[in-house]
Amino acid sequence: MAAFLAYPWIWFAPYYHALGFYVLLDATMATSWNIMGGYTGYKSLGHSTFFGLGAYLVAISAKHWGWDPLWSAPLLALVVMAAAFVLGWIMLRTTGSAFVIATIAMLLIFRLLALNLGSITEGAPGISQPLAPWSPAYSRLPFYYYMGVCLVAALAASAAIRRSRFGLGLLAIRDDEGKAEMVGVHTTLYKVVAFGVSAYFVALGGGIWSYFQTHISPVFAFDLRTSVDMILMTMLGGLGTLWGPLLGAVILVPARDFILFRFGATQIHLALSGALMLAIIIFLPRGILPSLGDRLARRRASTSAYLGARLMTETTEHQ
Repeated sequence: MAAFLAYPWIWFAPYYHALGFYVLLDATMATSWNIMGGYTGYKSLGHSTFFGLGAYLVAISAKHWGWDPLWSAPLLALVVMAAAFVLGWIMLRTTGSAFVIATIAMLLIFRLLALNLGSITEGAPGISQPLAPWSPAYSRLPFYYYMGVCLVAALAASAAIRRSRFGLGLLAIRDDEGKAEMVGVHTTLYKVVAFGVSAYFVALGGGIWSYFQTHISPVFAFDLRTSVDMILMTMLGGLGTLWGPLLGAVILVPARDFILFRFGATQIHLALSGALMLAIIIFLPRGILPSLGDRLARRRASTSAYLGARLMTETTEHQ
């Protein structure tokens, strides 16, 4: 928390404020995605649908009705969450690869709607909203702290779910859905609720991002790479852990910026992202935090065995 509060005053340039904002934004969304993909094991590639819906709802309400995005974003994210409950009830009748394909189809459908409903979304050119009323020197700072509050809320929600009976049911579904249903877990209800809750903070992040950008378009709001980034960060830090998504965002967002600066507007950064995902799957299938936990557990076990053997030897010699 101290590092979070001090960061923008140590590195005061607007670029570093924007970088910090994107780290917090991606950490919030990865934490939210983890509630569904990490706790239940149902990995959605279409969560950027909710990112785009949150972004467009905030932009439309700001432009046409004059709503302040900073207070409308949390409220409109509830609308997106309600829509996610309905969509989840439909798609979660599938499992495995069929569910993944269904989430991708959902994303493509909403992107097409945003492109073609020009009277609402202004089509392919996109939609603009009023600029934030802050001085240029501090223009990114309020977004940074606002997104930090959102991240704290997402982490608190994730921790509360993980420690609750509901979270225990989600973990049971991940381990063996059939057995979970046999012992009384209402698996469909649990999955739908997890799907909706995980959509909330993604939609909230999309709403704040649209205000940060001031101009958005369907191609960037409903982008498959946004979903891929959520998955990459969660897998790198630790799938199904509380702090893993945050760790993954802290590592990957600055690395992504460095690659873009290094190679420019080429597609090399996409190839490197794919290579990174492959490397994570092969070498760190459980992520950094679980892998470190396993190593520490093995070291403690070997140390305990050594101390036990030494104590037995000393006792024998004494006798």
